[in-house]
Amino acid sequence: MRAILYTILITTLFACGSKTSLLNEVLGSEHFRGTQIGEKREKVLKTVASDITVQDEMTVNCELKIANTDVLVRYDFDEDALYSIQADMFFPDSTELSRFQESLIEHYNTKYGKVNVDGGFLVWQEDGKVEFTLADESIEFGQPKLSLTIYNFDY
Repeated sequence: MRAILYTILITTLFACGSKTSLLNEVLGSEHFRGTQIGEKREKVLKTVASDITVQDEMTVNCELKIANTDVLVRYDFDEDALYSIQADMFFPDSTELSRFQESLIEHYNTKYGKVNVDGGFLVWQEDGKVEFTLADESIEFGQPKLSLTIYNFDY
């Protein structure tokens, strides 16, 4: 009986750890993977340099894989400052998507207050200036996909 309880406890701890780990790898300590809305272009480029696939003077596109999740990110700049981040995350299955989505909602609720639902999007605001929107686009894409948009709402 003790062996079964220990097994359940260890499995639970590993499951929680991987959920937190993926969340930390996706968000980091800033708005998204070490970048912050309003940062200068040069700073963002240094942070994402190894993941860049295409860039021009207004946009930087990146592709990366975190755990089993493919992540496509678009950074948009306005007058040399980061204006918006669009991240599309493609999960291996709907269970992984659900776990990540739950942890992300919990994280944002803790950091920015209870979520608002607006036109099917989950929305949070930081100081009334930066807005975070989250949408499950799995049905539209035929695979488990979350879309996270972070942008300067004040412009």
